[in-house]
Amino acid sequence: MRQDASPLPYGTLGYYQVHYIVDTGNANTEQVLARCEPMTKGHFSEKRVVAVRWTGYPAFAERLQNDSRLTELLKEVLLHEGEIRVDPLDGHVRIYGGWNHEENLQANQAMVEAADLIAGHVRAALH
Repeated sequence: MRQDASPLPYGTLGYYQVHYIVDTGNANTEQVLARCEPMTKGHFSEKRVVAVRWTGYPAFAERLQNDSRLTELLKEVLLHEGEIRVDPLDGHVRIYGGWNHEENLQANQAMVEAADLIAGHVRAALH
């Protein structure tokens, strides 16, 4: 039997994604779908986020886009996270960023605050 010179890795990989969960009960969550992408300038160590753009369900994306405090937090967070997504599921909504290697996995206070603001918008949109 011939052995593969470059075998595929098996088992868990050292990448993680932190999810913030908003319990919505029996509410119809289809209207809270959104994705935030950074608008950047510069390269490498000079790269910075100058604006953010929300896409998704129009009314919800507009609500998030108009929150200036959230926008300022996301300018800080998105260089590390890459993007933020808000995904509705049955009974809850997930708020999450990009995948991070275990060496770079850390609690980010700005991301927690941003997720909390987004969760407030989710609850307001559903009630």
